[in-house]
This record gives sequence, structure tokens and C-alpha cells, in this order.
Amino acid sequence: MSQQQTGVAYRVLVDMIAGLLLGGFLGYWLDRWLGWAPWALVIGLILGFIGGVNNAWRAIREYSAAAARGDNDRRPP
Repeated sequence: MSQQQTGVAYRVLVDMIAGLLLGGFLGYWLDRWLGWAPWALVIGLILGFIGGVNNAWRAIREYSAAAARGDNDRRPP
């Protein structure tokens, strides 16, 4: 596995974890503030998961396009 592939794999992992943590935190905060327990937490986790998957999919697509063009020395954003 190349260093570029490892970088993309770590970015996907971080995007997924960050999405879940952010959605979970915001959902928990809304639950405590508005008293909707546990609905805002569940919705926040689902939306965080969807956001993480979206960001991860975008990173994978950019890496795949760069690999198809042959841009091996360029790191994905």
C-alpha cells in the first residue's frame, strides 16, 4: 500500500469518526436543552453518519480520479 493510499484511508476514518462525534454531540446537546431525549441524539447520530459517509465518498472519488489520470505525486485534498 502506498503512502497516498494510507493517507486516503486515514482521511476516510477521520471523516467517519468526526461526523459521528459531531452529530452525537449536537444531538446530546439538543436533548439536554430541549428535553427531547433520546430523539435528537438518534437523529444527530444518523445525520453525522450521513455527513461522514458523504465526505469519505468525496475523498475516495477524488483519489480515484487522480489515480485514473496518473497523478501519483499529487496528494488528495
